[in-house]
Amino acid sequence: MGTPFIPELAELLRQVEEKFGHRLSTTTDFELLSFVVEREIGELISASTLKRLWGYVSYSSCPRISTLDTLSRYLGYHDFKAFRKALVDSGAVVSTFFTSKTVEASSLNVGEEVILGWAPNRVVKIKFLGGTSFEVLSSENSKLHKGDRFESSEFILGVPLFISSVLRADGTSTPPYVAAKAEGLNVLDIIK
Repeated sequence: MGTPFIPELAELLRQVEEKFGHRLSTTTDFELLSFVVEREIGELISASTLKRLWGYVSYSSCPRISTLDTLSRYLGYHDFKAFRKALVDSGAVVSTFFTSKTVEASSLNVGEEVILGWAPNRVVKIKFLGGTSFEVLSSENSKLHKGDRFESSEFILGVPLFISSVLRADGTSTPPYVAAKAEGLNVLDIIK
């Protein structure tokens, strides 16, 4: 089963990076944040747990509430529930229109290829098959495999990739899949 998407998680991670002072992108960053959290609030959160939360290494389970509570306390909240309430009370959790680079299946020609990428170093090349169908041509450091097929109507830069299921080359189907859940896609290009 895939990791459930927690909408407030992306904002929690963003605020932790903001307080920490820079974007987490190396093993040293995660080790240092682990040290800083323990020093500031007296609670241990391992660098490996932080790497999983930020998608630096893959994992397939929901983050523990105790982990989210610890990061929320690092930000000055009593726990994750208080962090979520503060988001709602602040008006930060609202519907809004936004502008971002998008690739819609309806705008592609059959056979066109698209490159998708996300942190820390995932790159997937896909081919449009028609309708909303895509096939994975190559995959680096991703759980998607060459020959996998899936349906998607659009891809949006800065937004996670949600796939209801992946049809594997051997004919089996996966549960729902989410990629780039913390920061969204950071590469989105049509190959011309």
